[in-house]
Amino acid sequence: MFHFIVSLLFIVVFNDICFGAGWNPSNFSFNPGDNYELVWQDEFENVGPVRAIINGQPAYAPNPKNWVHIVGHNNESLQNFTDSIQNAYVQNGKLKIVAFKEGYTSGMLQSYNLQEFTFGTFAAKIRLPYGQGIVAAWWLLGNGDKYKLWWPTVGEIDILEMVGGNTRTNLTDQYAHATVHWNNQSNTMNPMYNKQLQFTWGTPDGSKLHDNSLVYWVEWTATNIRMGINEFNYFQLNTTSMPDSINPVTAFTGKWPFFMLLDISIGGIWALPPDNTTVWPQEMVVDWVRVYQQKKTIIGK
Repeated sequence: MFHFIVSLLFIVVFNDICFGAGWNPSNFSFNPGDNYELVWQDEFENVGPVRAIINGQPAYAPNPKNWVHIVGHNNESLQNFTDSIQNAYVQNGKLKIVAFKEGYTSGMLQSYNLQEFTFGTFAAKIRLPYGQGIVAAWWLLGNGDKYKLWWPTVGEIDILEMVGGNTRTNLTDQYAHATVHWNNQSNTMNPMYNKQLQFTWGTPDGSKLHDNSLVYWVEWTATNIRMGINEFNYFQLNTTSMPDSINPVTAFTGKWPFFMLLDISIGGIWALPPDNTTVWPQEMVVDWVRVYQQKKTIIGK
């Protein structure tokens, strides 16, 4: 999600178009595997008092035990992230992050210092926004604060980024991008260079990602990062031998935990500004967020 440092970028495009005829996301049920167990989840139940009436129904703040707002401008994008209930709220068992044309306001939530995990499978079921200038993201960032280390040295795992629109190759409403960022020159803040590896996936039937609620997931272990959408695994990285880097790269070894972020941004170098085709407001609708970790083996069992 961070793009403000000049980066060395390698991109692979992956499209399961040959499976389009048989793809039915409504039948999909996410299973991380028999060796994993659920350790945390947010099913977006109502917590605390009603904060507003939105579209005729009560709206609640996201659970403060799980999420805090990031406010202000971010990177080179146009949006102004706020803590307004209008930009991020819970309603009818779902989290809604909403971007508005007026003032280009939007919401960004993070689980920093609240819900952080070392290794595991992180998954979220999301219906994405769409349209020119709209960027949706579900991502992880390392918390190396106690080592006085920050981005990109702490590592970043972009489970999902969607760059909306319909005019540029692979940057349309049909494509998701999975990216890993790290410092490929040192495990300190000097020297520092943002190396990134990105894979891109297109819907098998050419539909918009907005058309279905899909599960976007990452499995992070001591040796690998795998990312995918529903049943498709389209990103894999061996973190013990990072490309064009000093090795080992500390970011993904489990030395520090990672926290979760969800947001809609607007415009910027990658997305370009909204135009007269952009529909407002735009929503990211999250059914649930879950974290699974490998089951502990009990000796003698």
